[in-house]
Amino acid sequence: MRLADKNPGKVMGLALLLLLAWTGIPGGPARAAAEDLALFYDALAPYGAWVNYGHYGPVWYPTNGLAANWRPYVDGRWLPTAQGWIFETSEPWGWATYHFGNWMPTTEYGWVWVPGSTWYPSTTAWRTSDDYLGWAPVPPPDFVPEPAYYPSGGYYFGMPLVDLLCPPFWVFVRAPFFLRGFGSPFFPSFSFANSAALAPYNFVPVLFPRTVFESNYVSPVFAPRAFFAFGPPFPFAARVTNTNIATLNNFAENANLTRLRNVLPPDPVTSKQPFIRAAIPAAVLGGTGFQITRVTDPAAVQGQLVRPGVVPPPANLPKATQEIPRVAKEVPQILTAPGRQRASKIGAFGTKALTPPKGKALTPPKGIALPPQSVHALTPMMQRQIRQQAQGIKVPSGFAPPQLRTPAPAAAGAAPVAPRPGSPPSFPRSAPVTGGTGEGRGLR
Repeated sequence: MRLADKNPGKVMGLALLLLLAWTGIPGGPARAAAEDLALFYDALAPYGAWVNYGHYGPVWYPTNGLAANWRPYVDGRWLPTAQGWIFETSEPWGWATYHFGNWMPTTEYGWVWVPGSTWYPSTTAWRTSDDYLGWAPVPPPDFVPEPAYYPSGGYYFGMPLVDLLCPPFWVFVRAPFFLRGFGSPFFPSFSFANSAALAPYNFVPVLFPRTVFESNYVSPVFAPRAFFAFGPPFPFAARVTNTNIATLNNFAENANLTRLRNVLPPDPVTSKQPFIRAAIPAAVLGGTGFQITRVTDPAAVQGQLVRPGVVPPPANLPKATQEIPRVAKEVPQILTAPGRQRASKIGAFGTKALTPPKGKALTPPKGIALPPQSVHALTPMMQRQIRQQAQGIKVPSGFAPPQLRTPAPAAAGAAPVAPRPGSPPSFPRSAPVTGGTGEGRGLR
């Protein structure tokens, strides 16, 4: 007698459990990653390690020549282009990992990169104030955070991706240093990793709710569903960095991507692996970028921000040359639904202040801290704010609300230039938010 005949209810329950296990991961079943892996495997293998990580499939993380407390989007600088802000870096893998796929934090390996076939100017979200500008890598659409990275209210299945971007995801730089070295060729001294201008990781939870989430989303005309964040509006960036707006606009409109360091793959890579050239838009390969359109309804982007596979990979990709090891430890699977039971445990490195218990040292997981030479010193006031937040005391922001700030008068000769065809769209600033990024993002 078959098991189904003997106990049909038990079999039905088992089938339901298997179905939930298969569909309970955000985004549905794990997407096929064979093509994405083949696209980048050989090019990135010399610089790091590939592992099969839980339901994400093959992921990569750098291992060679890294500074202590390495994390993505730190060893380099931001430059304005007509398509948004682009990260120039000395890291030889930057042409791939800062334009394709998604970064996500893990407690086991630090930050790992999930490959994808769609090219973006960057794969980050942005928060700003007059004092600090910040960015955070956007994780893959099927991202399930580990407890150390839960938002302050906990995690639930189906939570909007941008609401998962709690303080450990963010890097903040003091506004005057955001355009460090602007107008000069890239040198290591211009990298944020050597700037002594980034906010220490334990001060980020104090900064986070006092910054504005930038919901200025755009998409390329060749892939209307490939949504990404343009970044800080140029007039705002020019003002807080004391940069001539005409100079900034002129640079953006005439930026040649082929002249920026590790924004595009080097010739030896595309010559040996021509399929990588086929994965990058032709206009981008030519250095001129592409036309973009502004997203007028930010709600349309929810769950669609920098999705890795909007544009399919090139045809006839080779197979990866080696088998990828499987990680024994599986990432957590949390199957609670919105409005239902939330995960009760909140990670010590979420929006709670990052201060150790009295008499004990707090060791952050990999990827939380920053290189020592990249951060600025904490003032006594900053240290007091960190302690107050740890004690549950409302911390005075020390910053004027963004909507009440009076813009600084334009310097002589700094009037905005008239937009020309192909110029970046004009963005108003987002409304201030007091906590997460899920509400309060109206334009003003």
